[in-house]
Amino acid sequence: MSLIPPLPDDALLDWLSREGPMNRAEAVAVMERHGLDGLVIGQPVHVFHATGHWPQIARTRLGQPPGTFALLTRRGEIGFVTSRFLHFYTFADGRVPGAMPCWLYDDLSDSDQPGPGGEGPLLPDRGHVPLSPLEAHRFEASAAARAQRQGFNNAGAALVGAVKEMGLWGGAIGVDDPVLAGVLARHGHTGRVVPAENILREIRLIKSDLEVALMARAAEANVQALNAVGRAARAGATHREMHALYRAEAAARGNTAVFLNIDRASSELLSGQLRDGQALFLDAVSHFQNYHGDFARTVFIGDPTPAAARAAEAAAFAWSAVREQLRPGLRFSQIVALGQAALARAGYDVTIGFGPHSVGLAHTDEPGEDAGGFWRKPDIELRAGMILSVDCPVLDCGIGGSAHCEDLVLITPDGCEPIHSLHEPVIVV
Repeated sequence: MSLIPPLPDDALLDWLSREGPMNRAEAVAVMERHGLDGLVIGQPVHVFHATGHWPQIARTRLGQPPGTFALLTRRGEIGFVTSRFLHFYTFADGRVPGAMPCWLYDDLSDSDQPGPGGEGPLLPDRGHVPLSPLEAHRFEASAAARAQRQGFNNAGAALVGAVKEMGLWGGAIGVDDPVLAGVLARHGHTGRVVPAENILREIRLIKSDLEVALMARAAEANVQALNAVGRAARAGATHREMHALYRAEAAARGNTAVFLNIDRASSELLSGQLRDGQALFLDAVSHFQNYHGDFARTVFIGDPTPAAARAAEAAAFAWSAVREQLRPGLRFSQIVALGQAALARAGYDVTIGFGPHSVGLAHTDEPGEDAGGFWRKPDIELRAGMILSVDCPVLDCGIGGSAHCEDLVLITPDGCEPIHSLHEPVIVV
C-alpha cells in the first residue's frame, strides 16, 4: 500500500489561503441531487469548509447566531459576507486581495431600510510612519473589496445583496441556521428554503486533494503523538498524566488534541492508575487546521493475561482482514459482516465492535438519517475519495484489560490506502 506524500506545513497553509478545502465538484453534484440552486451557510465549520476561513470570533461566542457567512452556487461560485471589522482584522490576513467576492456590512442586524454602509477600513492611514506589511495588506484587501461593490449598513442587507448578485434570489436554497431562513423570508424571497446540515455533511464525504493532504498531515502527527504516549506508559502512571502527555505530544507536532480514550475510559476527570500486567488500548483524536487524525493501538505494560493477548491479536487480525477488502460499493453494514466473518473463520472467540465512520472536519463526519428527530448513522456506501476509519475495539470484559486497532485509509477506485505510516498493532513497554 502506498502512503499519501506529506506536504510541508507552509505549503498546506499557502494552499488553504488560496481556496477553501471543499470539494467544489462534489458540492455541485450534491446540490444537483437535492435540487438546490445554492447554499447560504453561517456555521463556522461550514464557512471554513467553503472558504478556508474559520470565523475566529465565533470561538468566543458559543451558541450565538453566526455573523460571517458563505454562499455557494450550483455553478461552483463562492461568495463571502462579513463585517468590515472582521474583514479588515481577520479575513484579509493571508488572503489574496479581491480573490473572493465579499459583501461587507457595518452592523450585525437586519432592517427593512438597509442603506449603504461605511467606506473603507475602520482606522485611517495617518501617514506618520510607513504602514507595516500587515497593515498595508489589510488596506489593500479593503480597497479591493470596496472596488468590487458597495458596503451595507447591516448584515441582513449584505446577505440579501449577495444572494441577489449571485443569482440565487427566488431559487431553491439550503441554509444551515434559522437566522438565514428568517432573513430570506423577511426580504421576500419566494423560493424553496431547506435545512442543509445533512447536505453539507454529504459534500464532506468526498475529499478534495487539499483535504486529503490536510488529513494526511493531521493523521501522521496524531499517530506519532499516540505512539509517544504509548511508549511512555508505565505502571503507576495516572490517566490524568496520560491525558496531559497526549495534549503536549500533539501540540509539539502542531496538532490540537481532541480526546484520548485510555482503556475504554475517555473522562479527563478519572484519576485511576495503570498497573503492571495490564493490556490497555489508547485511542487518540487530534486535528490540524480542523482536519482530524484518528488512531488506536494496544499497549502491554509487562506481561498481559493470555486472554488479553489473544484479544489484541484478534483486533489486529480483524482490522487487517477488513482493510484488505475495503473498496467502493461496499456498505457500512457489509464492513461489519466482513469483520465478523473473518473472526469466525480464524476461530477467535472474541467480541469486536466493528464501527466504520467517515473522518474529516469531525471525528464522525458523515450525514445522518432522521430517527424521530434524532441523528442516526445510515448504511453508507463507500466511494472513492472518502477517508474512513473502522474502529475495532474488543468489547469483552474480564480479560485483564482492553484492546483496539485503528488506522485511517483513503478509499481509492479499486481499494484503499493508508494516509499515515503503519505501525505494529501492540506497543510493549
